[in-house]
Amino acid sequence: MAEHFWTLDCIAEALAPHSPVKLPRGRESVNRITTDTRGIQKGDLFLALKGERFDGHEFLGAAVDAGASALIVSSPPKVGSVGVPVFEVEDTLVALGELGRFWRRTWGKTIVGVAGSNGKTSTKDLIRAALSEMYDVSATTGNLNNRIGVPLSLLAIPRESDIAVIELGTSLPGEVEILRKIVEPDIVVVTSIAEEHLEGLGDLSGVLREEAAAFEGVAIGIAPAQQPEIGEAAKGKVKKVIVAGLDAGFDVSPQKWDIGTDGLGSIEMEGVTIRPPLRGIHNLRNAMLALAVARECGVSYEDAKSGIEKMPQPKMRMAWTQIAGITLINDAYNANPGSSRAAIELIAGADSKRTRVIVLGTMRELGPTSAQLHEEIASLALASGAETVAGIGEFAPALEKVGKGRPEVVTADDVDDLWPKLESRLKPDSIILLKASRGVQLERLVPHLTTWAQA
Repeated sequence: MAEHFWTLDCIAEALAPHSPVKLPRGRESVNRITTDTRGIQKGDLFLALKGERFDGHEFLGAAVDAGASALIVSSPPKVGSVGVPVFEVEDTLVALGELGRFWRRTWGKTIVGVAGSNGKTSTKDLIRAALSEMYDVSATTGNLNNRIGVPLSLLAIPRESDIAVIELGTSLPGEVEILRKIVEPDIVVVTSIAEEHLEGLGDLSGVLREEAAAFEGVAIGIAPAQQPEIGEAAKGKVKKVIVAGLDAGFDVSPQKWDIGTDGLGSIEMEGVTIRPPLRGIHNLRNAMLALAVARECGVSYEDAKSGIEKMPQPKMRMAWTQIAGITLINDAYNANPGSSRAAIELIAGADSKRTRVIVLGTMRELGPTSAQLHEEIASLALASGAETVAGIGEFAPALEKVGKGRPEVVTADDVDDLWPKLESRLKPDSIILLKASRGVQLERLVPHLTTWAQA
């Protein structure tokens, strides 16, 4: 990390444009920059963020007591009340971004930015894996892809890393542009465009504008072939556009590819067969984006294959688990219409000799089109061939409306009400998909399913 790099002089240099007052100076070193008092170690700098439900300024004394050697604040404490250097800025969130960019520029090596409606984390993991045999790669962990998480991801890049892969998320117009300016990526991948955060972004055109802002001024833009509008949006923004996809005729395409009924597939690139450990045709497309990045970074397909085939599977992101005779597909980490379509496509292609069950929970932040989009996904699920389609939250009225009394439909208000209705429909060979937004916590079904399957 940028540990042992920071001094009071460095911090003042990074923050001076955003401070209304004269800032502390000196050669005294600061260990790390942290926004969480719970993990403070002696010599760290504490940056006090302010949110809707919290205010780090309430914990300045606790931070100093825990060992913080300096503070960054927008509401200064009383003079002499803390006993450590205090950097006063207009907005500590902006200051965090400036510190992240300062270290990014000092570190000075290649950064790959990953934006898009769906598949950011899977694609980021595929890129990291594809590059890992040749380079020391730093990458975003968890869901640190917003205005707090992105600077923290930059600050966590070790000095010795050769390349970094950073996710760029969004929930409001202009957020991707802000993050791109902080990260200053050399290569940007936009994975997909789908209905997401429509409360803020409005419609698909708004989503495309928002995600395409990641391309502005970047050297290389990588776009998915299945959504040509993304590549078109990149033109004029980046110096070089690369389109990657599974069909022939694009800048990066396989000689051949296939996918099995278990959702796992393979890609053949210049005689090298690559088998990503992630399921679904959408993840084969994501793998093509990762291979395009690897090619631009000078990594051979042999090395990319080696890295990709070793990568672990992300939790609750299309994770297949065998529990006795049933197969559980846990994709309950996030949901919007695009990722829900991909999940339903996956189970529709699964072994038709087995009992297929789809359980859907609310897709959040879809604005005034929420009911319509839930009905669209409900219709798609009912057309998938699944023997049972269950829904809670907003999917309950959607399934009842489009299903019109169809026997495969099961609905309830929440998980505890759903399980008694669902249990009687399961068979020992069932393939069960769980798909919902994170806040729904649809994985609460897993203990019920496990107990039932192992009985």
